[in-house]
Amino acid sequence: MRLIFTLFTALIFTHVWAQRTTEIAKVDSIVQIFDKPNAPGFSIGIVENGQVIYAKGIGFSNIVQKTKNSGNSIFGVASIAKQFTAACIWNLIKEGKISLDDDLRKYIPEFPSYGESIRIRHMLNHTSGIRNYHAIMDLAGFDYDKEFHDNQTILKLACKQKGLNNIPGEKVLYGNTAYTLLAIIIERITGKNLNQYANEKLFAPLGMYNTFYRVDTTTYIPNRVMGYAQNDDGSYAHLKSNQISYGAGSVCSSIEDLAIWSNVLNGLNPAYLDLTDFLTTVENLPSGEKAKYARGVMVNDYKNIKTIHHSGYGLGSQSQIMAIPELKLSIIILTNTQSINPSPISYHILDLFVPQQNNETSKPSSIFHPKKQEMKHFVGQYKEQHSDMKMEIILENDTLKTLSGQGKKYVALTPTAESQFVRTNNPGVSYVFNQSKSTAPDLTVYFGGTPFYFLKAKFMDPKTINITDYVGLYSSDELQVEYEIYIKNDGLYVNYPNHAGTKLTPGQKDEFGNGQRMLYHFGRNSKNKVIKFYLSAEGTVKDIEFIKK
Repeated sequence: MRLIFTLFTALIFTHVWAQRTTEIAKVDSIVQIFDKPNAPGFSIGIVENGQVIYAKGIGFSNIVQKTKNSGNSIFGVASIAKQFTAACIWNLIKEGKISLDDDLRKYIPEFPSYGESIRIRHMLNHTSGIRNYHAIMDLAGFDYDKEFHDNQTILKLACKQKGLNNIPGEKVLYGNTAYTLLAIIIERITGKNLNQYANEKLFAPLGMYNTFYRVDTTTYIPNRVMGYAQNDDGSYAHLKSNQISYGAGSVCSSIEDLAIWSNVLNGLNPAYLDLTDFLTTVENLPSGEKAKYARGVMVNDYKNIKTIHHSGYGLGSQSQIMAIPELKLSIIILTNTQSINPSPISYHILDLFVPQQNNETSKPSSIFHPKKQEMKHFVGQYKEQHSDMKMEIILENDTLKTLSGQGKKYVALTPTAESQFVRTNNPGVSYVFNQSKSTAPDLTVYFGGTPFYFLKAKFMDPKTINITDYVGLYSSDELQVEYEIYIKNDGLYVNYPNHAGTKLTPGQKDEFGNGQRMLYHFGRNSKNKVIKFYLSAEGTVKDIEFIKK
């Protein structure tokens, strides 16, 4: 029977392959570029009408042992895990054990009250306002090499926070803390660890036998790939972590298993249509805008076609899963190196399958062609909210171009609608300008469906700043840490645990940054003396107060 099934599957695969000969050849040419000698790479799968029509491994899963990546290699998929955590919440709702409108504190009563209810629905779509724990740990000087953290560490850290980033439900602000707390809630309700519950209710019923949450560091994982980062000399270093935090990440899976899951996202599994609807439901924000982040997945349009997708960035890996219900198509790319970004690759491949009329109508001349005078309104300097990340937008001839604070060259933008643009070289990144003078932000940049908020900025001339105003020792009760700000070689520097001698560069008035999305906003008293600063980071941590000693 197994032989008959294998032959039958091979016949179906061969038939579909033959129908897509042209596209498959082009996919081969795209992925082959990344096949380097003695290097890691990725595994890729393309699923159409419920069948895998293309599967390939590029590069080594283990450079030392010379094993190749393949369709059944097991990768860490990082934030793709969020959709599985959301699916576990769906199952608890189906069982009548939880509700979308339940308050977080019903299940975690030790969590602080901020005067507004943080509901389960807010946690699923990243509108809770809860600060992102990775950023908080960095600000506190956490040493990932010597210190250990798990979900209980994150819970204690979250419970110490004295503020939120936004009113719950107000706006999407992507982070990991809420999904870690959802994992804790699932475990408190079920009495099982998240991996046990997900396997029982989700993975095993779907036949995803190589998918699991990593809830310990001791379980042996056969066929597990090694994650790598490239050194300056071109060699590769294996990266590994002994940290155990899950819910927002820490799922391992394979192309074969995610192909099964992609049929759920595409609505091709009749038994899970309710789950498909649940995961892809987007809610209206108070501004009237529909959130692009649904529940564990991002939902937006590409060339007038709905896409359901999520990416992941982990230690020595990146990942991307994209489902396109209208085309009954999905693209899955799992890498074992941080140097390969699967997002632009997936859109490049998607273009091969998009109907010709959609490609034609998505051209700038067909959609929108703004006048030069209109585009001049978008030119200027911008800064991310609650971060020091800078951006400049210029107009060169008839083309709008952008340069990020860490970018090396300007990137051209292609107009898609009024006040909306995408990166010409990566249409998965879009720019939406706000023409209203009364509401913020001035610009929202979407990486996939994840929004980053920017305001127009006016940066200070460094020559006009008296940096001695800011020198001193500052402490935070919230983080239980001290920061020393001092002058060296006529520049301003900061020391804090595990971060010595970090240079600060000026931004707007009384603001400095470290070039890594940390913002120091200094406050003065009635005598114009600096007495404190508020520390923000990565757009996901807002205004942690430090008092000058």
